[in-house]
Amino acid sequence: MPALLIDLLTALVSLLGGGLLVNSEVRKVLRILFAKVDLLPKGDNVPYTDKIQRLTNSMLKASQEMDDLLAEFAETTIKRKQTMEKVEAELSALQERHTELQTRIDQLKDVPIPVAEEFAKLTQSGESRSARRDYVLFGLGVVVSTVIAIVLKLVGLG
Repeated sequence: MPALLIDLLTALVSLLGGGLLVNSEVRKVLRILFAKVDLLPKGDNVPYTDKIQRLTNSMLKASQEMDDLLAEFAETTIKRKQTMEKVEAELSALQERHTELQTRIDQLKDVPIPVAEEFAKLTQSGESRSARRDYVLFGLGVVVSTVIAIVLKLVGLG
């Protein structure tokens, strides 16, 4: 972050100076000012063993993150594989069902028309019997309701 700030200030000072100031000289001056104010990190005085230790720690952390990502990727791959196997099993079952239904349809195509007509006649007579029964029950309901209404009027409740 301080390096970026130094570059921006160097560009600004060079623009203000009309190009007469040399960028490298302005950058040196700004680095000295930043170092005196303690804005620059003091990385030059750090021993190499510490630098190597920080680098090793950083690499270990990156390696651990990569291991975590790979484990997550493997888990996702396994879940997708299981899902695909499940979909394939369902598709196979549906194909079997389709074949079975197609066979039944083909068998029904061979049924002669008179058999279908006879079946229709059998169902129609049952329907007409139930229709007659419904009319009789409706008529009885009307008669019973009328009788009850007359009885209630005679008693004085209606």
